[in-house]
Amino acid sequence: MRGILLIVIDCLRADHVSCYGYDRPTTPTIDSLAEQGIVWEQAHSLSSWTKPSVTSLLTGLYPTQHGAFQGIKRSKGRTAVTTDVLRTAGPTLAEALSEAGWRCGAFMNNAQLGEFTRLNRGFSSYAPNAGKADRLIGIFLEWLEADLDRPFFGYLHFLEAHWPYKPRRRHMTLLGGDRDTNCFRDYSARDFGHLRRAISRGERTLSGDELRQMVVMYDAAVRRLDGKLKIITAMLRELNVRDETAIFVTADHGEEFMEHGGIGHGQALHDELTHVPLVGYVPGSAGGVRRPQPVSQVDLPRTMLDLAGVDAPLPGVNLLDFDAKPRPVCSELRIRRHYMQTIRSGHWKLHRRYHFKPEDGEIDDSQTPPEWVASTSHSLERALYDMTSDPGEQVNLADHPAYSAVRDNLSKELDQWWAGLASGGGVKSECEVEISDEVVQRLRDLGYID
Repeated sequence: MRGILLIVIDCLRADHVSCYGYDRPTTPTIDSLAEQGIVWEQAHSLSSWTKPSVTSLLTGLYPTQHGAFQGIKRSKGRTAVTTDVLRTAGPTLAEALSEAGWRCGAFMNNAQLGEFTRLNRGFSSYAPNAGKADRLIGIFLEWLEADLDRPFFGYLHFLEAHWPYKPRRRHMTLLGGDRDTNCFRDYSARDFGHLRRAISRGERTLSGDELRQMVVMYDAAVRRLDGKLKIITAMLRELNVRDETAIFVTADHGEEFMEHGGIGHGQALHDELTHVPLVGYVPGSAGGVRRPQPVSQVDLPRTMLDLAGVDAPLPGVNLLDFDAKPRPVCSELRIRRHYMQTIRSGHWKLHRRYHFKPEDGEIDDSQTPPEWVASTSHSLERALYDMTSDPGEQVNLADHPAYSAVRDNLSKELDQWWAGLASGGGVKSECEVEISDEVVQRLRDLGYID
């Protein structure tokens, strides 16, 4: 194996990828890769926004374990802006590969993934502000060409499918839209952020036509980026490493289009936000393989380490070992005093949402979620969905007597999973770091904060 390439497309939901059954031709390059490799039809991210999901992708740890749950925050009485970060001392994927002699480079266009996150550990080159696709690909290929004698691991993270959606006119036309008349054509990221917040507060909604126009903009942005992936595979072939490089294409999370009353991401754990594509090309393996079983992205680091032949103490199972006993498929989300978790088992999905009520109004961020439950007053809401008859998660069966056994069994399984994480050690080091004004401004430009 000469190399491993992990490509993450920010905000790409699985059901808008052509090889997952979407009726628009959004992803011909990814589809071609799928024909040569493996499609995990039910892959799920660890959360519904970037930082916790990517931290899991690069460590093999769940958010409860690595501790990187929240966005930026301003504490009472303080002017400094802080955020939580990777808090565990165990090796990251890049550290394990680097120790074994691999070159590791990360090239991204997302302010959420700056060096302050500590995700740069193990990467000889870490570029969180590599820019848009063409520039990002150019920086990666320049890094790759500098030393082709050593095996390499490349992590590429693209933002083109993230708002504000900016497709080319030809891609809009191809997918049945008109960029020049689209009502979101001139929206900035801040405009989208304001719209998202207004919708979440019930101050605004989208008409059916507005929603259709937003979705076609998103789809065309995905199609535009898909064409850039073709450049990567072509360059790998020119460098004579294409047939010796494993390639995985996935997303950090999906995107909501009013399925549950909102737009964007980071507000819930429904499938439009956590069901992501996962397509892998592995040299020497059979192509056209499709795996229908639910799997978690948390197992990708273990899979890549095994491909590299590197023995390191990262958890997980090898997704290429189709006989391995799968781990629970769980996702987590923290929003201030709310903590959400889901578990997917067969065609059932259980949601649990905790609302904590600390006496002083603040949660102890040095603790793990299980410790919050044990020490802090809280309420609990549950939702149970049959993903076969109700894939849109619209009919909550949690309180239906006929499904109480299913609900209780999944609750026990979720408790066991959670207890297993807590027994493995939790987050004990520094809780948060201050972030610079530059990072704050970049997040403001992305529409995440006012």
